[in-house]
Amino acid sequence: MLESSPAWPDIPQLVPLQHWIKARCGLQFEGQDAAKLARAVHERSRAVRLDSTTYAERLLQGGADSDAEFQELVNLLTINETYFFRESEQLDLLVQRILPRWLARTGGQTPIRILSAGCSTGEEPYSLAMALLEKYGDAMSRWFTLLGADIDSHALGKARAACYSDFSFRGVPEHIRQRYFVRQSSGGWQLHSQVREQVSFHELNLLDDHAPAALQQCDVILFRNVSIYFDTPTRRTIQQHLAALLKDDGIVMIGTAETLANDLGVLDLVEEGGLFYFVKGRPPLAPHTSTHSKPTAAPRPAVPVAPAAPPVAPAPLTLPAGWQRPVTSSGAGSADADAAAAALQQVRQALHDKHYAQALAALETFLARQPAHAEALLLKAYALLERKDFAAAQALAERVLQEQPWSVDACVLLGLAAKWSDDATSAIRWLRQAVYAEHACWPAHYYLADVLRSQGTPEALKQAQRSWRVVLQLLGGASGEEGAAAEGAATGLRYLPLELPAAQIRFLCTRHLAQSAASAPAEEGL
Repeated sequence: MLESSPAWPDIPQLVPLQHWIKARCGLQFEGQDAAKLARAVHERSRAVRLDSTTYAERLLQGGADSDAEFQELVNLLTINETYFFRESEQLDLLVQRILPRWLARTGGQTPIRILSAGCSTGEEPYSLAMALLEKYGDAMSRWFTLLGADIDSHALGKARAACYSDFSFRGVPEHIRQRYFVRQSSGGWQLHSQVREQVSFHELNLLDDHAPAALQQCDVILFRNVSIYFDTPTRRTIQQHLAALLKDDGIVMIGTAETLANDLGVLDLVEEGGLFYFVKGRPPLAPHTSTHSKPTAAPRPAVPVAPAAPPVAPAPLTLPAGWQRPVTSSGAGSADADAAAAALQQVRQALHDKHYAQALAALETFLARQPAHAEALLLKAYALLERKDFAAAQALAERVLQEQPWSVDACVLLGLAAKWSDDATSAIRWLRQAVYAEHACWPAHYYLADVLRSQGTPEALKQAQRSWRVVLQLLGGASGEEGAAAEGAATGLRYLPLELPAAQIRFLCTRHLAQSAASAPAEEGL
């Protein structure tokens, strides 16, 4: 839903405040986002019983209480969008492959320090704590120190309380929630104390030159799905500050869709098992990992690997089904899974070749055996969409949403069906739900911008501009080497076979932004 115009007078100091906020914490509130800053200023000015103009002037002038008030204002401005086991494949890489190598090197004598930077309300560090408890049992607290840090003090308070709504569990199997959480009479879910006690939380402004002592000397920093809110110079400064918090052999993990856009020459980029992370020095790497070093970096001596194995731990627990990618085993179940995968691969090939009748026939046979199979239902919906059978495609996507309320694929498909049916209102609603569930889904941002642009109003065009800029950031830039590298950027989609050439999308977004900027003066005079 489009935001209405604010019901309060303009703030004369809004532009200086935008610069002040960006200089202090890197957050940008330009264009459509300026309304959010204005709302926050009015809310805080009412709280301290000042008119908004006087409040803004005092903020800009500084004073004894300016730091405390800055914190209160930032608490209203930050985006606390997260959920448990987000991008779980990265957590699997860390827990199952990287950390065991570290333990083998150190013998478990010194705890491995892991920081979740920009942890918001705590879902990320708690997800990691649960994964480590599953793998190492009681030894986890001896071998690992988990830290969470964020600029938002209110979010940190919620993290320490560790009581969550259903919204934080989208995509998480129910038995995991039942295992680690207790239902509260209020309707929320309280995390078990065994997990809460594994994580300590601290305030951190990523632009501060000096971080708290408790956050120094980290082995691993998770900085995932945070950098998308900063421009490139700010991201480089933040990455330098994160590097200063690392030990000489530490690593930084950045969100899957953000990684290539953050290869800024501060740290070396490593690929392992199709996933990426950044390294400072030479941590213990697995065989066949690919390291892309900075051209100017001097070679560092390899860290010797100690022959000692970590102390014997309690027998590791088996990770719950659905936690990580299933491991194929022998037997009838494996054969059935292989046959299903092969059948769906044939369907995908038929869709790629635009043989929609062939794909639909194969899917009818498949769904007769597995009528609730989400991937098959969405592929069938996609085939129907391409044949312009919008109503049938929508019905299938809505069926998937009944079982998976945060299916990004289903939301995007519903958005496209509405878009191509000329139902702009529904298209905007579904595409916004898709980007809310998965901010890194750049196709949803691109289609959303296209629908907004078609509205023809200055307000909708501002929002379209924001979406185009998000697409360019997620794809690593408008042109050049960063853009070329982004051809393989993750779409955030799991099943839909959308074939969007990243280079062409970047070109279109850049052109739309240039055209809209050129026409802005005329629009303002309307």
